[in-house]
Amino acid sequence: MSKYDVNKFKNVTVALNTPFDKFGDVDLEATKAVVNYFCNKGIKQMYVCGSTGEGFLLDTEERKAVTETVVKEAAGRMNIIVHVGCPDTRHSAELAKHAEAVGADATSAVPCVYYHMGEESVYQHWTKITEAADLPFFIYNIPQLTGFNLSMGLFGRMLENERVAGVKCSSDPAQDILRFKLAGGKDFIVFNGPDEQFIAGRLMGADAGIGGTYGAMPELYLKMDELVNRGEWEKAREVQNLVTPLIYRLCSFPSMHGAVKGIISLDGCPMGDPRLPFLPVALDDPKLVELYHDIRKAVEDTKDL
Repeated sequence: MSKYDVNKFKNVTVALNTPFDKFGDVDLEATKAVVNYFCNKGIKQMYVCGSTGEGFLLDTEERKAVTETVVKEAAGRMNIIVHVGCPDTRHSAELAKHAEAVGADATSAVPCVYYHMGEESVYQHWTKITEAADLPFFIYNIPQLTGFNLSMGLFGRMLENERVAGVKCSSDPAQDILRFKLAGGKDFIVFNGPDEQFIAGRLMGADAGIGGTYGAMPELYLKMDELVNRGEWEKAREVQNLVTPLIYRLCSFPSMHGAVKGIISLDGCPMGDPRLPFLPVALDDPKLVELYHDIRKAVEDTKDL
């Protein structure tokens, strides 16, 4: 059982896109701006340098710079969870230690990517990360990208580690959320990963959610969370019925990363293009502009639910 009070993490959690300038370098001033952008939207928690944040396209020093900038700019207004997963354990542990040093609230990591490791390798990888920093650690299970699916056996072993505070469950079956929640218990956080099933995930026991499309429409995820917490499931489903088609439209562009950054930019917070090999999406693309206006209409139509 985790030694930490995890209740503060039960929030809609934006997976933060990392802004880049016109030269393709990390834009730390734009990073400060987007932190304030989401604070003003009512977001209380962000997940930094993960899949959405193009973390695996950043070098170690860039990841440290983004983390330090976000934590400092948030200044206690938001919880900051830092994804520290790297292809190797050594650099993952280094990033975890840095996250603690600059004042982050928690760390998280996928298994080693590219190389398909066995359970003992993944166990040692995650354990070494937890040993590097006295922070809550959230396992990140996303088998469709890593090729590794967290088994209940390995999950049970990880639960014996008092620094393991939860899991971000991005596997497709909603029942995985239920299995992890039943095994982890009420003092263990399960984050819904698939944005398309936010309501289903919450119904199956997820305490909160982390998502890559939250940044494009944070108000809609905050509204679903509000309705779920009020027990108004039918109204929450009405919002999900709007959100899921918008997600598929975001995914129809050359890259979802470019589309989400484009939507945020159109909303007044410039993000730049994603880093290659993710493809950019032009801000004057008629389909992107139309999507932006449809998102704003959905926000307006649901604000009084």
